[in-house]
Amino acid sequence: MQKAKKQNILSESRIKSQKRYDFTSRLRESYPLLRKSEKKVADFFLKNSQNRLDMPITEFARLIDVSVATVSRFCKAVGFCGFQDLKLSVAMSLNSSEGFKNIPSDIHETDSLLDISRKLSATLSSAISETQSTLDIFDFEKVIRAIIDAKEIMVYAIGGSSIIAHAAHHLFVKAGLRCGVYTDGYMQTVTAALLSEEAVAIGISNTGVSKHVVDALKIASVKGASTIGITSNRDSALAKASDICLVTPAGRRDVPLYGGAIEARVCQLYILDLLYLGVLFGLSDRSRVNLQETTDALRKYYNPFNY
Repeated sequence: MQKAKKQNILSESRIKSQKRYDFTSRLRESYPLLRKSEKKVADFFLKNSQNRLDMPITEFARLIDVSVATVSRFCKAVGFCGFQDLKLSVAMSLNSSEGFKNIPSDIHETDSLLDISRKLSATLSSAISETQSTLDIFDFEKVIRAIIDAKEIMVYAIGGSSIIAHAAHHLFVKAGLRCGVYTDGYMQTVTAALLSEEAVAIGISNTGVSKHVVDALKIASVKGASTIGITSNRDSALAKASDICLVTPAGRRDVPLYGGAIEARVCQLYILDLLYLGVLFGLSDRSRVNLQETTDALRKYYNPFNY
């Protein structure tokens, strides 16, 4: 009897330990069920998932402008015994990922490749679902309309977000839009300075702090162009430099200068594909003609496999 009780205690301890390492995952799973005031607490942790929490509950509640009772309710709502238990989970989550930043929080170096494949699939599916659930459709419709009406589109990004910028360029050009892409600060500055009121400038930065991208949007705005930002940080410099900001979930933000987070890239690509489909359907017959013409040209002049 005593041995069985001890085994149960050890089993519960392992489960609690594993849950602590999945701190951000737990927040995302619990988020839809939280009260409005509790979501304010969750938002803080999702935006600051790479920072340690070294303050008492009263100071923390004052920092994010909620009551101590709200913080306590939040702790219970996401499965912790209390604030100290939550702080321990944050610390353990950070320690578990000290070797590799910007990978999903529940994937560990000791996992088998099969486990990693399953966890990665679940994480990416969750990232897309979370992005969809937080969409501002009204803002998307305005961005799609601006892109369709624009005489010229410029897409700016640096580093990991450059992949998304080049994908946007490829899709928009094949649909028949006048689009350029620049991923170095020099040409971003030059091209932004030459934009007009009939242009749209799109800046992509998951963290929202890429200086050259932010500066390019500021320059474009001075020239009268419409500016669009895609970022996970609605309070960032990029968001503030944008007429409209399309925001991906804060919990998918990467660590600056450490390589783009896997989930962040998927969220950005989802945003781009949604914009592309909206533009494609908005252009209607015009996009059909453009896609057919580019397809015919590629088939005739660039078809290495004789399709």
